[in-house]
Amino acid sequence: MNKAISVLNKTNPISAEQALELILEALRELVDYELAVVMGFEDKNVLKVRKAIGPLSSKLLDDFTINLNKRKDIARILDERKAFLFDENIPHVDTYDEIMKLPENHSCLVAPLYIGDKAIGMMTLDHSMCSRFTPEIVRFISTISKLISVALVQTDASQSLIQKTESLLLERNVLLTASTNVFKDMVGSSRAWTTVLDSIKLVAASDVPVLISGETGTGKEQAARTIHRLSNRAEKPFVPVNCSALVQSLAESEIFGHEKGAFSGAAALRKGRFELADGGTLFLDEVGDLPFDLQPKLLRVLQDGKFERVGGEKPVSVDVRIIAATNVDLAEAVSMGRFREDLLYRLDVFPLRLPPLRERDDDTALLAEHFISDIRKRKGFENTSLSMAAIEKLMSMPWHGNVRELKNVVERAAILSQGGEIPAEHLVPGTREFYISNAAKKKPLKPAVNKETEKDKVLPEDIKPFDEAQTEIIQKALLASNGKIYGKDGAAALLNLKPGTLQSKMKKLGIKY
Repeated sequence: MNKAISVLNKTNPISAEQALELILEALRELVDYELAVVMGFEDKNVLKVRKAIGPLSSKLLDDFTINLNKRKDIARILDERKAFLFDENIPHVDTYDEIMKLPENHSCLVAPLYIGDKAIGMMTLDHSMCSRFTPEIVRFISTISKLISVALVQTDASQSLIQKTESLLLERNVLLTASTNVFKDMVGSSRAWTTVLDSIKLVAASDVPVLISGETGTGKEQAARTIHRLSNRAEKPFVPVNCSALVQSLAESEIFGHEKGAFSGAAALRKGRFELADGGTLFLDEVGDLPFDLQPKLLRVLQDGKFERVGGEKPVSVDVRIIAATNVDLAEAVSMGRFREDLLYRLDVFPLRLPPLRERDDDTALLAEHFISDIRKRKGFENTSLSMAAIEKLMSMPWHGNVRELKNVVERAAILSQGGEIPAEHLVPGTREFYISNAAKKKPLKPAVNKETEKDKVLPEDIKPFDEAQTEIIQKALLASNGKIYGKDGAAALLNLKPGTLQSKMKKLGIKY
């Protein structure tokens, strides 16, 4: 670590190999290896060592090459494009068998390095002891290898990369020894969640695009904001764009801006989200919903850092980091013709998957207590707490809406409990979850009295018409919020709805407040 910091303190530009060394040293704080080697292609079928570090490293590795025509096993791993862990129980030729004598049974992991569809090299990790690399580590390295790939090819940007790596190393030291506000919205200690946090710490040091995937409510925007706060762009703007909320006819103007007179109503020049984010980070939430005709223009900005405003001809240059998020399978969207494949490759340089809450069982109670602590501060409910029965119920609920639903349920319960201890019966799901969780409990609809008309169908006594059920739930929320719609303690927040959406529903249902 000291060596890395001393190199970072130099003012002269450094080589790509030195940049790789710093990244590999940072990686060693996350993965216990004794030898890390990055190799690049010397020609079509020959790999040569670019950087080797670790206690087992040797000068003999400096000029070491691998001929893929002779090492079909490694060639096959590169073709499969997945990190591969050699099984100690299956005989195989060690990667560096020609020049190094590692213990007969040791841990060896190989990760192909790719940019798009082009193989540019490979990374290997070795440890003298068996079974040091778990399947979880193999998956983690598959992701990190994309960052290594970028470092390997960006020789002209090595100085910038090292400056960002310095931020990573210093931030990580602080985060490991003290509590900070950087991760204030990323609460959790489960193995699945700490893997996410480690990935965030590592990728924040680079400017590569990040594609965050996960179900609704898993915290994708919070993850994006955390990456931004850890990066060297932290003092610059973080500009979010909800692609699913863009109006088709105005989407291009919203993202790229427009010139005066570009269309009817364009009375003045207007900067778009890209210009507003210049120097900082642009967060494209639900990027799978980005209008298809805008995707080529986004691709151009990712490639060249330039675009034209609507109605303009002069290119506008910006320096923006892109973080995108999705809750859909973009590869499937590509196959269905709804998303450009080349754009997916540009966005998916560093994929980050956020696990659903059901995969983070250890975190449910921790998150609930975090939300309770926040409620105490915001609402002055100093005596608010969760009863043991409430905690047990929280641990057993399915959480289809993930962390967002958990937060809303706890917030509602605190209001219903008026600042006292929260009983289990106050932990009730929101509108959407109410219908999901109760659908299976309802009896099948009875046959229609008159099969010729839908309006004559008879509902069982325990099922209310949909509008009536919605009206009842909204009225309860208004009562709990003292008629307030907006704000964190308003009825809209309790129901996990946007205030405008709630008001539209109320108008449709004839609810007055």
